[in-house]
Amino acid sequence: MKTYGIICEYNPFHNGHIYQIEETRKQGATHIVAIMSGNYVQRGDVAMIDKFARAKVAVNNGVDLVIEMPVVYSLSSANYFARAGVMMLGALGCVDGISFGSECGDIELLKNAAMASLNTSKPEKIKPLLEQGMSFPQAVQQAIALEHGPIIASVFDSPNNTLAVEYLKAIKLLGLELETYTVKRKGAEHDSLNAADGFASGTLLREMIENGDDISAYVPKDMADLAAEYEEKELLAYFDNLERELLYVLRSTIPPVIAECPDVDQGLANYIFRTGIDSNSLDEFIEKACNKNLTQARLRRILLNLYINTKATDLMIMPPYGRVLAFNERGSEILKAASEKAEGNKLAIPFGTSLKDFVELKKPPINRFADISNRATNLYGLASRNIRPCAEDFTAKIEIQ
Repeated sequence: MKTYGIICEYNPFHNGHIYQIEETRKQGATHIVAIMSGNYVQRGDVAMIDKFARAKVAVNNGVDLVIEMPVVYSLSSANYFARAGVMMLGALGCVDGISFGSECGDIELLKNAAMASLNTSKPEKIKPLLEQGMSFPQAVQQAIALEHGPIIASVFDSPNNTLAVEYLKAIKLLGLELETYTVKRKGAEHDSLNAADGFASGTLLREMIENGDDISAYVPKDMADLAAEYEEKELLAYFDNLERELLYVLRSTIPPVIAECPDVDQGLANYIFRTGIDSNSLDEFIEKACNKNLTQARLRRILLNLYINTKATDLMIMPPYGRVLAFNERGSEILKAASEKAEGNKLAIPFGTSLKDFVELKKPPINRFADISNRATNLYGLASRNIRPCAEDFTAKIEIQ
């Protein structure tokens, strides 16, 4: 038994994901576990299709076990997102390696970039560059270029490379011994609006689904059927469908409360509050608020965190449990191995299929995170044209093969 982990969102699941799974199997992986974002994703958006349906598609197409990344981390910056995913793989105690995509496909280059980032991202090295007017990511990249050269710095030009570096940094900081394997991105680039060789980016596929276009050439059949079914039932979720709810949040939340949100200080809270009460639409707010230090993705994450009431203090906590969304027979073998290795594993946490079981433990912070999950799922139900019922976190059917 050789188990590899993949940290993912599958929004939607497409041929590029199948390619990664197949390449990971070629490395000797007999079992694959995915730590997947739930109903909210790291780009600051709602997942187009709910987490339970996406997990089922993943298990139908090569993944053995899907565990939800708590929304606290899936709606956070890349370093917290990566750290949480790696922590949860470590918590299983039976994962041998991690597989991730990258634009460069060079694991040694990525490892060097990770070490450079760890050595360079210190306040005394970044502050002078920030004072020159650079954004934080620009300042970090410039500092790395000055100390480690342009080749290492160029790694950070690409989003999947950057996320891969964060995975490697998290492995180092957590002291985990995991094999690392990177799959070079094939076909269309990240966020590209062009398809190539049967591969299309998630960005293009979401646009095609929204336009009612045929996506069957770029996704497995069950994913194409699911998208068509959700379109017909008007259950596809969109950020813009939450316009009134998010404007309500902006107009009713005072700056001290906004400042409790992840990735927000008091100055930014005041700025968001003033801009929010002066905006009559979501697009107007985002257009007014975004600047070189406040990207659209970060701003949208802040909005959604305010919407579901997550706090910056929540990010300081290790994932307290692992919610299983789908698994097959090999997935059950992973869970059994995790149970056997829990004793002595400093990262061990409980894993299970039922949110109700975690609620009934009545242990902080488990109950806090279970409450956030329930509220986030209930509010996600307002993002589709047809409103979904409450309590789906307790009533949805878990896929077991």
